[in-house]
Amino acid sequence: MMEIAACVVAGYVLGSVSFAYLLTLFLTGQDIREIGTKNSGAANVARSIGKKWGILVWAGDTVKGMVPMAFARNLGITNIILLTLIGLSAVAGHCWSIFLRFRGGKGAATTGGIVLFLMPLLFPLVIILWFIAQKINPRSPRVLLTCTVFYFICLYIEYGLRVDRALFVQTAVSTIMLILSAFVINPGMVREIRRAPSP
Repeated sequence: MMEIAACVVAGYVLGSVSFAYLLTLFLTGQDIREIGTKNSGAANVARSIGKKWGILVWAGDTVKGMVPMAFARNLGITNIILLTLIGLSAVAGHCWSIFLRFRGGKGAATTGGIVLFLMPLLFPLVIILWFIAQKINPRSPRVLLTCTVFYFICLYIEYGLRVDRALFVQTAVSTIMLILSAFVINPGMVREIRRAPSP
């Protein structure tokens, strides 16, 4: 339990490191929270500073979701649910950064890091579905539900049929945890979805 708690704390602290804030401050001397959409995430950096810098921030945010889980696995923690919780501590740090007075980004890239670490076969699909949702309407319940159902179908095919059904159950629970955490960590997301017009 002490090892798990240590990994959660370390994950939160690492997640609190805002690459968007640091890179923007280094390049422009500005606070990313005061420009563009005022969100300290990769998308705002890409729009406000430049696409290549946005990609760099996205990569950094993705990696910081993976590092605490890799550290935990090296300590012998292999349970997917526990690893998911440890990864989510980094997402919480990203969204509620201890270094930025508990302000941060939305956690999409850091959550993607969890998927990449635990379900690497599905990571390319997540990227594709993310771009599709962004293109159509990322806040539409219909679009999000369609993408989610398609993801679970592919998850079952890749892990349930081709690998092991027990692994599918674990990865499915992990995915549900990631979905629910998005609304817990970012309660404003629920309001945005409710206000969004249907495509």
